[in-house]
Amino acid sequence: MRSWAPWLLAAAVLVVLALTLRPGHLSPPENVNLVPLAGIVDEARNANGRLGLINNAGNIALFVPLGFLASVVTRRKAAVIAALAGLSVVIEIVQYFVGRSADVDDVLLNTLGAALGVLLATAARSRRKTPA
Repeated sequence: MRSWAPWLLAAAVLVVLALTLRPGHLSPPENVNLVPLAGIVDEARNANGRLGLINNAGNIALFVPLGFLASVVTRRKAAVIAALAGLSVVIEIVQYFVGRSADVDDVLLNTLGAALGVLLATAARSRRKTPA
């Protein structure tokens, strides 16, 4: 798996970029949320609760494979999480300029997904080391 991990990671990054950087139709300031957790709380309170839950779960799930694969490539857990948080910030900045929404909540959720991926990779490694 380790020999394929860099290639799978590169492919996963390309998929994430393709999904997140398509042009949209929003214009400033309606496409910006800079208040942490504001969008998540707002979606939970409104009728869009289910749609918000799907959006939040999708933002988490999007970065789980990246965290897992990056953790296989390099076992530096904190560096992987920091790098993927940085990638998420870059994606949100670019989304602002291509007419998509730029949302700090997405960065938080993406980073959570990356951390979950790192934890899964760590658990998989420790499981392989444990004799049956």
